[in-house]
Amino acid sequence: MRSAVPAGLLFITATAVLTCVYVGRGSGRAAVLRVPASGGSAGPPRAASVTRQGKVREKFSGSPGCAMAPASRFDCARERVVSRAECQERGCCYAPLAAGGPLSSGPPWCYYPAAYGGYRMGPLRPSRRGRTAVLVRPDPSYLPGDIPTLRLEVVEETASCFHLTLKDPSSKRYEVPLPAGNFGGLNRPNTPQDPLYTTQFQPDPFGFIIQRKSNGRVIMNTTVAPLLFSDQYLQLSTSLASSVLSGLGEHYTPLGLDLNWTTLTFWNRDMAPHANANLYGSYPFYLVQEEDGLAHGVFLLNSNAIEVALQPTPALTWVSLGGILDLYVFLGPDPQSVVRQYLQVIGFPMMPPYWSLGFHLCRWGYSTTNETRSVVQRMHMHNFPLDVQWNDLDYADKRRVFTFDPQRFGDLPDMVEEFHRRGMKYILILDPGISSTSPEGTYPPFEDGQRRGVFIKNATGQTLIGKVWPGQTAFPDFTNPETVLWWRDCIHSFHSTVKVDGLWIDMNEPASFVQGSVDGCPDSDLETPPYTPSKSTGSLTIGHVHVHQNLGLSGVALAGADVCGYGGDTTEELCVRWMQLGAFYPFMRNHNDKPNAPQEPYVFGQRAQAAMRQALNLRYSLLPFLYTLFLHAHTSADTVARPLFLEFPTDPNCQTIDRQFLWGPSLLISPVLEQGAVELAAYLPPGTWYSLDDGQPFYSKGQYLLLPAPLDTINVHVREGHIIPQQEPALTTSASRSNPFLLTVALSSRGWAQGDLFWDDGDSLDTFQMGDFCYVLFIAGQSQVVSDLIRKNGALSGLVLAGLRVFGVPSPPVSVWANGVRVLDFTYRTDTKALEVKGLALPMSEVFTVRWAL
Repeated sequence: MRSAVPAGLLFITATAVLTCVYVGRGSGRAAVLRVPASGGSAGPPRAASVTRQGKVREKFSGSPGCAMAPASRFDCARERVVSRAECQERGCCYAPLAAGGPLSSGPPWCYYPAAYGGYRMGPLRPSRRGRTAVLVRPDPSYLPGDIPTLRLEVVEETASCFHLTLKDPSSKRYEVPLPAGNFGGLNRPNTPQDPLYTTQFQPDPFGFIIQRKSNGRVIMNTTVAPLLFSDQYLQLSTSLASSVLSGLGEHYTPLGLDLNWTTLTFWNRDMAPHANANLYGSYPFYLVQEEDGLAHGVFLLNSNAIEVALQPTPALTWVSLGGILDLYVFLGPDPQSVVRQYLQVIGFPMMPPYWSLGFHLCRWGYSTTNETRSVVQRMHMHNFPLDVQWNDLDYADKRRVFTFDPQRFGDLPDMVEEFHRRGMKYILILDPGISSTSPEGTYPPFEDGQRRGVFIKNATGQTLIGKVWPGQTAFPDFTNPETVLWWRDCIHSFHSTVKVDGLWIDMNEPASFVQGSVDGCPDSDLETPPYTPSKSTGSLTIGHVHVHQNLGLSGVALAGADVCGYGGDTTEELCVRWMQLGAFYPFMRNHNDKPNAPQEPYVFGQRAQAAMRQALNLRYSLLPFLYTLFLHAHTSADTVARPLFLEFPTDPNCQTIDRQFLWGPSLLISPVLEQGAVELAAYLPPGTWYSLDDGQPFYSKGQYLLLPAPLDTINVHVREGHIIPQQEPALTTSASRSNPFLLTVALSSRGWAQGDLFWDDGDSLDTFQMGDFCYVLFIAGQSQVVSDLIRKNGALSGLVLAGLRVFGVPSPPVSVWANGVRVLDFTYRTDTKALEVKGLALPMSEVFTVRWAL
């Protein structure tokens, strides 16, 4: 109903992905190394420490402990504005600045001195999984609910992954569960060989420092500010090795984050994307680009409300309202390895069904089955590929999920079967908010849920009632195993009548139209924590204070924005450019809000339609390549759509480019993002890049080139040394999967290239794990292209290679041969040095060789 990155998409062919909601309250001596905040070599001990937080040995005005550059100040009053006296009562420094004020964005006026009392660390001792120590705070902090004793555990999970946890040993607090088999669930009693990092601990006040072993660079230094750990406020600060910081989604920000006293809030909510706001998902993971192509990442495994404060030191402060501090540090050493190590902790992306990579069309406002049918008919009548038709909540009877309106959607099961006969799929929206006001005996999802005790309870133990589209609603508590079974039963019952192919899980933050519940918010400290993230919007209640949507940590690669926009009327030019860009989203869906002007491709002028059709056909031709990229994401944690710096980490020009992106390592997409533009300045990393359209070579030294970009063009370039498998497009993937293949071969300067193809039935679960697939390598070199069947089943039977394009052939071939038979149908363009071979019919399920003689 609202615009969303479809991370909540649930395919019927896959095991249900469910959000979780938690109701309860979470309530030898180490070496010492002194390191400056920005890294570098060790320095002298810092200024005198405090005796108690409210009694300080030194005067603040002009004292060494308070004399520091404004950019190096760490906020001592993050939770509220304090006076000079209140600040000094905390044992902190108070130094107003000429510009700004205590409420402005900038250096804090109340900040920690260079030495500030905190926890004292005991000796590290061996534990079952690593080493452990006890931390004791001799004096309370200024926060309510201080936890005086903490248990530290450090585990060297792998040579490139360091794991540190801080928790209360006397009271169980909520901890985010990890999938079985990931780092957090493994017993690793042995220290990994040759780790990429060294660690040192400062015992009093407690802090730790992680350095990259190869060059001594400081990756983390938490001695820059004190550790705070109370019942509802956890704080940990660290220096950063570089100002080039990415990640910390989901927020509407550039790729390179702004460190000039900015904050980012993690608290999932139902909010259309805009700046300075918390959005649908929480990904408390950041990646730092260092020097010389090195990178590292840090992941805080915590599902409470979180704020991250960034400052130009450069430094970062984590603040969480509960749970534990559970940190993973990934040493890479390159950016792609950092992402892979992160996904090894949270889980690799799912393997999507092939049809899900086609074009999806949706709108809130398709009010009947006949109107929905008409949209599909008009799309195919105008020769626009369309694989999946969606319905928003219009289909539901009184907006209740697991029902359909008997008048407007009475023949919904028949319509779905019609779509299936067309080779299409069908998805509808499913909001987890369950109507609670239906007459008794008329709405089994609620009545059965009440009987089985699956809904979130309020403070008095009764079912908490909020308000969503159907009116008063109850919310499933997915921490209860019975809820999972109830949810499965609801889906199974509905699917037995309406054979949907997927479910669009929407408003599962969970979202409610009222604060807390229809009875308001209870009077408790959960409602009024000592600190609320500065930019959070939305209630911190409905029982999800401690668990907010594990789905946001699932590593979902199948994502994309609503093409042509969900809010407001689009324009013809905007929709064309968005369709061109959206053709390279991993997930492509056009979605529109009810009051807006129509934006289906067929409603626009002929020129716009032609450009949109061309973009869709280009996407469909590339689906074999995209599907193979997803296989590598699913099995090896490779990225599908990736920023340039991930592939070119040693190129400083790529560090913050976010107006271009790559598919895998080999396709560079440079969309038009400005109104009226007919040319585009695109950055091409060093090497040879070929236009995917005609093979025109561009020999780049790492530079921006001005490229033509008329309305019917999106610039896509193939990187030298790569082979792209393609297929003739059709109106659905069920049809295109039977069409002939084409190979696009982009030769390197030395005349070689390689690529691969993963092919299964496109729909079954776990085909890779069961070995039920074909996998083909393509290798080009010495004036020939050969295939090598690494694994073979019947999936490629009957499919043929009809042709290939070879870019970078230095001179006109005199002859072309396919499996030893001379081929007459080939052309060569001397201006682009591109060879095109047609008229082939080589079985893809057999080894083939195509050779050309120069």
